[in-house]
Amino acid sequence: MAEQVFQQDRSQEAPDYHHLLWMQLLFEEQPQRPAPEAIQAALAQRFGEVDMVSSADLCSFAIRRFPVQYSNADVPAQVLMAMVKPFEADSISDLERSQLWDLPEKEEFLARCRYGLMLSDFMASGLSYKERCSLLTGWLETALDLFPDCIGVWVPSAGKLLNRKRLLENPLQGEDRFLWYGVNARFFDIQNSDNMIMDTLGLYAIGLPDVQLHFHTMDPNPLANYLYNVAQYLYDNNCPIKPGETIDGVGPNGSISRELRWTCAYEHSLLQPARDVLDICPGPFAAGRRSGKDKKGNFYK
Repeated sequence: MAEQVFQQDRSQEAPDYHHLLWMQLLFEEQPQRPAPEAIQAALAQRFGEVDMVSSADLCSFAIRRFPVQYSNADVPAQVLMAMVKPFEADSISDLERSQLWDLPEKEEFLARCRYGLMLSDFMASGLSYKERCSLLTGWLETALDLFPDCIGVWVPSAGKLLNRKRLLENPLQGEDRFLWYGVNARFFDIQNSDNMIMDTLGLYAIGLPDVQLHFHTMDPNPLANYLYNVAQYLYDNNCPIKPGETIDGVGPNGSISRELRWTCAYEHSLLQPARDVLDICPGPFAAGRRSGKDKKGNFYK
C-alpha cells in the first residue's frame, strides 16, 4: 500500500482546554436508550446523589459529588446523553485514521459502526482536571454497563478509537483511568527527510500540555510508551517540569536510562491541532531547532 502523505492545516488551533468534552459510543445495530430514570439510577450507584436535570432528547444529570464554585453558589457538574443517531465513519479523517494504533483492523471495525450516541460533561470545566477526568471516566464506564451492545468508543479530543475489549482492559487505577481513553500517542514521518515526530494528543483538552519528540535515527517503537509515561507524570503531578529541566531519556535498547538527560521546553506544537506541548530534546537524536521558550513565550537560559 502506498504511504499516505498529509498536508497540515495549521489554522486548526486547539484551545487550552475544552469547555465540553465528548465521547461517542458506537454500535452495529440501533440500540434502545434506557429510560432517564434507569440512567439516573446507574449514575447514583457509581457517584452517589444524582439529580435529573432534563429527561428530553438531550438528557442531563447533576452529579452532586462534583460541585463547581461560582460567585454566588456551588452548582454540581452535569453529564449529558444524546439520542442515538446514524454514525458517519467519514467524520473520522484520513489523518485521524492513520493514528488509530489501538485498532489495527480499524477500517473493518469502522465499517461495522452504523450508530452513535454522544456522551459529554457540562458545566464541568470549573472542576480540577483530575475531578473532571474522574467524572468523565465514571460516566463512560456507567454507559458501557448500560449498553452491553456498544462495540467501541470514539474520543475526538484524543483522536482515539477503542473497541469494547480494549475499553474493558483498562489497566490504570483511580483518576489515571481517564488516560486510557483520553490520550493518544501519534507518529509521523517527515516527508523527504529522515526526521520523525511523535506526540501525545488529549492532555490539552483538560488544560495540560501534550508531549512532543522531534527526532531522527531512533527506533520509534519504544518511544510510544515513553510518551505515555511522561504524559502520565505530567497528569499525576500537575505539570511540574520547568523549562530547561532535564528528564530521563531512552537508551539504545529502548529502556529508560537515568544516564541520558533530555532537555525540556514548552513550545507550540509542530503538528495540528496547534496547542502547547512539552517538547523533549533527545540530545544527539534531536531534529529541528528548539525555541527554548517557557509556557508564557519567554526564552529561558
